[in-house]
Order: sequence, then structure tokens, then C-alpha cells
Amino acid sequence: MSPCTFDGALPRALEQIRGAFAGIDFAEVRFIRDMNGRVHLVLPDSADQAEVVAARPHLADALGAYSPGSETGLVRLSDTFFGAALMDEPFLVQDINGTLIRLIERRVVGQDWALAPGTEAGASVAHPPRVSFFSLKGGVGRSTALFLWGRELAAQGKRVLLLDLDLEAPGLGAQLLPDDARPEFGVVDWLAEDLVGSPMAEAMLVERMLVARSPLADSGYLYVAPATGKRTAQHPAGFIAKLARAYLDNDRGGGEDFAVRVRRLLGTLERDLEPDLVLIDSRAGLHETAAAAILHLDADVLLFATDQPTVWEGYRYLLAQLAQMAHIHPAGDDDWRLRLKMVYARASEKQGALEGFRSRAYELWLDGLYDEQPAGGAEDAFSFAETDDAAPHYPLQILNDPRFEQFNPLEHLSTVGAAAIASSFGPFMAALDERVLGNEDLKAVDHAD
Repeated sequence: MSPCTFDGALPRALEQIRGAFAGIDFAEVRFIRDMNGRVHLVLPDSADQAEVVAARPHLADALGAYSPGSETGLVRLSDTFFGAALMDEPFLVQDINGTLIRLIERRVVGQDWALAPGTEAGASVAHPPRVSFFSLKGGVGRSTALFLWGRELAAQGKRVLLLDLDLEAPGLGAQLLPDDARPEFGVVDWLAEDLVGSPMAEAMLVERMLVARSPLADSGYLYVAPATGKRTAQHPAGFIAKLARAYLDNDRGGGEDFAVRVRRLLGTLERDLEPDLVLIDSRAGLHETAAAAILHLDADVLLFATDQPTVWEGYRYLLAQLAQMAHIHPAGDDDWRLRLKMVYARASEKQGALEGFRSRAYELWLDGLYDEQPAGGAEDAFSFAETDDAAPHYPLQILNDPRFEQFNPLEHLSTVGAAAIASSFGPFMAALDERVLGNEDLKAVDHAD
């Protein structure tokens, strides 16, 4: 037998269990992958103990380096430290050659990619509409689109909060706030202080030391919570050290991971500032922390993409991960998958470009997150026609314009002009108005300052 690999470990484990325990109900089996990738199997107590002992060495041999050892790699539920509580832990569902297995992931940094939206405590607290802007790579105009729509909403009388969660490549502060208008602190500072329970974490919020109003909004309220503030500019050598700690779980209560901490920060800002809308600039790529903005902030999620093979490959990985939690969703209009929406960024005006992008997106979603349509159809199947413009795969579009390459609003906004913004971003912003705000009246809203 060839050496086992990471990708081969789960199929081999499944094969061993199926051969040793004929007729076993895999809904009662838990596959556990530890932080090193080794695979543990937990069987129901109905499994015969003698058969468990006999199967252990065969499983260990099949898994090789991915076995935790013949004594601990295969046990019954009552023999685990967690006991029956293990069955209540969140799990992913993987389809391995037609068999659905329940997989519990043990990760070094958080569990956010392994938790479906809405399964975490406090996720359903009322809040204003939130929209996350995500991309696999930078340079696709994601932050520009976020700012321009926020500015337009502010001009319509909305109070808007922009939150920078692209912590490793902070941009909203530098692009939207002059140096002297920056707040004293940023999101990275708050996360570092919150980690150790410093009273400064609360002070930053109570005294509004984390947000500032952008002067680029001609009217209305456009608040920016940047990744960094004046204090980091004064002490740049400490930024990377703070960043390394920003992602860690704190020890509050039973411990809070990155998504829980960000949700708490965002909820406090919303109660203080009373925004009508929150726009979130997500970290690019598939890092563990990007899961917060995609899955755990109860937000609509815009998936920015250019029509390139490398981008489609990355989204294939993302949708495959999300498909493992697709079994956990409410029915109908509350399905969390409906919050996702593709955006064709830097779109070409060439004939057929939009149709080509849409077709490739549709194929991706069919293979990834859409439900397989059974014969005769099914009312509760999560599936769409390729030309259904309400479907997640059907893209919003932002036309390519070289004037927005390396666009810095503080320097270039006045020279680009309203006509260029309307031509490239106008349909995109109008579609978002309809998607997020519906027919809501866009008149100015009175707030208590």
C-alpha cells in the first residue's frame, strides 16, 4: 500500500470502518481531524468492543503517518473524554464516493471555517444591514467599490460605517482619512488590547477613539474604522507584533475566537454610531480570518472576481469548503447561501464577456454549492437557472476603467469625476441599493448624536 496522504486519509479511514463494521450507520460515526491532520474515529457504543480492538491495527496501518496511534485512533463514544457531548459539536459533512461522513475539525487558529453561519452564540442579535466585500486577491477594485457605494449612500442621507478587516494590508484609513484626521487607534489596536482584557479596549469604544468621519463625503455621515490609527503611525515597529496577537482567541469565558471578537466589536460600534448600513472590507484570500467576514457577521457577501483561471480555482476551493456546511441552513428565504453574490470586477465590455463570466460562474456553483436537482425537481432544492439574475452565481458588474487603477480617493476623487464613477460603478451601486435596501425610502434619517 502506498503511503497515506492528507487527501487520502479520510477515504482510507472510511474504507476500513466499512469493511470492519458491516451495516454501520455513518450518521452516528464521527471522524475527527486533529490540528496536525491525523484522523481519529469515534464509533457509537453499539459497536462491539472486540471488533473495535481488532480493527485498530488495520486502521493505523492504512493511515500511516495520519494515524494518531493504534490505541487512540479508534474508540467508542463512551470511551472518549467528551462522551455524549461530542455528538453535539459542530461538524462538516463530506461526500466520499457517495457516503456522507461527519467531520469534526480541530484547528490551530479558530473554528470559523468549520462553523456554519447562525450556529454560533449571539449570531442573531438585531443589527443594521451589513455587507462584506471579499476577493481572493487584491487589485480588483474591492475597496474602491466599497468606498464609492458608501459615499453615495451618505449623499442620500444614510449614516454609513466602513470597517477595515483587511488587517494585513490596511487601506481604508490611508485612502479615506488624511493623516491628521485619523482616529487615535484602529481595529488592530482594539484586538490586541481586548486579547488581554485591557481597559483601553473599552475606552477606545466609549470615547470614540476608533472611528473618524471621512472628509470625502460631501454630505451625510461616512464613518471609517480603519485597521490602524495615529498611534500605530507613531510606533510602526509594533504593528506586526500587534497583528500576530490580533488573530488569537482570548480567554474570556470559555474563550472567544476572531469572529466572535469582531462581532462583539461591531455590535458595540453599531450601538454607539447607529449606522443605517455597515460595509466591511474583508481580508483577501482564504486565510482563517476571512471566514469571519464571509460566514459569521450575518452579512450579505459580495464575492469579487476577475475572469481568470487562478481566480476560478480559488473560488472552487471556497465553495467546496462551504458545501460541507450546506446541510445546516434554514429553509426558504433565510438560507445563508442566498447572501452570497458574485461580482464581475474590472469587467470587459467586449461582446459576450458577461455571458462567458456568468457561464463559468454557473458551472462553478453547480459543482460546488448548488444542490443536485433530483428528477422531477424539488421545491426545497437550492438550485437556480443560469440566467436567473437573483441567483448567487449571476454577477453584479463593474466595468473596467483605467482611471480606477491604483485609485487613491484622497488624491484622485476630484479628478476622476462623477461621470466616470457613474459609468463604471453606477449599475453596481444601483443593484446593491435594490438588493440590500429594497424599496426602503432613501431619505435622510434623523439620529441622536
